[in-house]
Amino acid sequence: MIWVTWRHHRTSLIVSLGFIAALAIAAIVGGIGTRSSLGAEGRGTYFGCVGVGWDCWADTAVTGVNTIAAALPVLLGALVGATVFSRDIDQQTHVLGLTQSVSRARWFWMRVLVVFLPLTVAAAILGFILEAARVGFESWSYVVNVGPVQSYGMSSMIFPLFNSSGLVLGAYTFMALVAGAAVSLLVRSPIAAVAVTLVAVAGLMVGFQNLARPHYAEPTVLTQGIDHDTFYATYAMDSSMAWIVRSGYTDANGKPVEIDYQACTTDAAGSEHDQRSDESDVDFYVRQKAFLAQLDAEYRACVLAQGVDHYETWYHSVDQVRRFQFTEAGLVLILSGLFLLPALWGLRRLKP
Repeated sequence: MIWVTWRHHRTSLIVSLGFIAALAIAAIVGGIGTRSSLGAEGRGTYFGCVGVGWDCWADTAVTGVNTIAAALPVLLGALVGATVFSRDIDQQTHVLGLTQSVSRARWFWMRVLVVFLPLTVAAAILGFILEAARVGFESWSYVVNVGPVQSYGMSSMIFPLFNSSGLVLGAYTFMALVAGAAVSLLVRSPIAAVAVTLVAVAGLMVGFQNLARPHYAEPTVLTQGIDHDTFYATYAMDSSMAWIVRSGYTDANGKPVEIDYQACTTDAAGSEHDQRSDESDVDFYVRQKAFLAQLDAEYRACVLAQGVDHYETWYHSVDQVRRFQFTEAGLVLILSGLFLLPALWGLRRLKP
């Protein structure tokens, strides 16, 4: 039975494993190239490489592999998981298997063993390779730091970096394959199974990030007083790679306050920003400093008048990333087990 299953699905399995292997090789070569040319500091931005040098190509290679790997479960679930059974049903080749001495359960689990497990292991290995390429400098290729302030960047706790880690990528791949199998045994149309699996797996990944992942741990709350313009207060944190889950102005009880920014906008005269003909550079600097201080004071007074007490930033620090990976991988595998129930139910209803 193993040989028959391999012969029947070897093309899709070899192509999928070859694609994953190509991604792994690109990640290894890119990681080596970036380390050798940029050291532990990295380039600094996600898709921020400009130029045609080797270091730029290496940086771009790892960036691209991270993004593709994060979307890999969606592709494998739709193109492999949903077709392993639906293609047999559509071509009526399942009749031969189900009318032999082989049980339905064995017919089903052989495909899980021969097709799903190798792809799951390969995806997990790819994820661990990507983690190794980033080890020692999580900010590599994804963030620019200026002192304690994060000017822009991407946390390793959100898509695509989180989803391309070994534990999570392996779990999502298995879940997507099982989900595709369940859909194909229920829908029984190859095209419909691919479409439904594609939407379902992508929706689940978005749902985990936006609805489940923020609650894996109690977020740290950074409170800042309204002593100056706090438009950029959300970036001043103890970890440059923190995942911000919520931020904004709040009242004394911690409730969010919607600010009417238009009411706090001052239409300053343009001449105030220009140096006067009879004004020295020092006098201009002093006047400008006083003028900007006045604007800050007016802005602060306007914000406070609307009921604001402080500015809060709720975030998860990057040192919790491994805990989050284990948690999400466990939940995804549990969901995979739940998807097996409709898959086995559809298998029982399948007539030879």
